[in-house]
Amino acid sequence: MSKCPIPVPILGMMLIIIAFSASCSRTPKGILSEEKMRQVLVDMQLAEAMINSDQGKYGPMDERMRLYQAVFDKYHLTKAEYDSSLIWYGKNLDIYMQIYEMAEADVKQRIEAIGDVKPEVTSQSSADSVDIWVYRKYYELSPDALVNTVLFDFQPDEPYSSGSIFLFGMNVWGLPLPSATETPIVVQLRAFQSDTIVSVKDTIRADGYHELMLRTISTKKVVRVYGYIRSDIRDVRYHKIYLDQLLMMKFRYGSQALEHLLAQPAE
Repeated sequence: MSKCPIPVPILGMMLIIIAFSASCSRTPKGILSEEKMRQVLVDMQLAEAMINSDQGKYGPMDERMRLYQAVFDKYHLTKAEYDSSLIWYGKNLDIYMQIYEMAEADVKQRIEAIGDVKPEVTSQSSADSVDIWVYRKYYELSPDALVNTVLFDFQPDEPYSSGSIFLFGMNVWGLPLPSATETPIVVQLRAFQSDTIVSVKDTIRADGYHELMLRTISTKKVVRVYGYIRSDIRDVRYHKIYLDQLLMMKFRYGSQALEHLLAQPAE
């Protein structure tokens, strides 16, 4: 049987497609490819879920680092390579958010495959330290949105212990250069304790990881914790602001984890 030769024009087109496919990667040398970054992000999110679900086991930093290192070993990575990739993707947010959304969908699919997992608010109310955040871990603030506000409200079946301290944290990406007339992001936390409300407020003007701590009155149980994240930017020149890895840690008054946290020097 004679072989049918491929016409030269078609062969040339095939070579062009192959060459284009090999060169169309958007990541430079030394940076994790989009597919590998997606896989790593999936496992890192699962690692974070394990940490949040078992603060007793993964409370110490060395235990957390062992878990992260297991992810690095799985993909034959070093922490430096992972950090470098995060920095590059942080400067290329459109690519990063596409990958992050796919990774988030992968994680959701894995969780759904093992059954519906819901937070047990009652059992968390007396724990020494626990992440009580039950909302999305990622948000986009867009100039096209009618309202750029994220509301949150925690009302446990049993009140949180007296004197609980709440630590809100999140990564912020894509903030424009600050100006004197704008307050890019405002975060407020409030706690309701019988007849008393305590409140803290902060303004975020730069990219990076940010925390806000709310201390409650030590003699009253905490019935409710609530607040908001709001963008007041009205400048249409900015594209989007991304909020990532949101958490709300609750520390029981007098716990060792809290004492360790308060003993840390301020940056």
